[in-house]
Amino acid sequence: MKFLCVFFLSLVTLPGVCEGLQISEAWSRATVEGRMGAVYATIENTSDHPIRIEGIKTSVAMMAQVHESYLDNGMMRMRHIEQFTIPAGEVRKLAPGGLHIMLMRLPKPLAEGATFETKFELDSGADLEFPVVVGSMGQMSKPE
Repeated sequence: MKFLCVFFLSLVTLPGVCEGLQISEAWSRATVEGRMGAVYATIENTSDHPIRIEGIKTSVAMMAQVHESYLDNGMMRMRHIEQFTIPAGEVRKLAPGGLHIMLMRLPKPLAEGATFETKFELDSGADLEFPVVVGSMGQMSKPE
């Protein structure tokens, strides 16, 4: 199945689409040495069944996980989301101050203007790769 999704994507040039899951508007912020990064995007499940993301891989970080920022007694906190499932027919927004993909242990800083690939490992066994564009350090939405 992994081969079919990657092969299909290469034929139709629709990065970020596989098995009813569509990734769009994927972006990140530039980082400095020793800091973590984050990926933001829109994830849409156009299928008739829930899709769970089992793992996340990227060449720019040694570890990537779905995290959620939340307000707790006036303090912003963050927690790891163990089971990240997108219900059938629904959209999940990964955005600053909410859900996001946390990039940990970056071998080098993310540079403004760069693009890198990120891969979701789905519960079906398929892999879904998509490009992520890096904006400036203060970016609050996808760079133009």
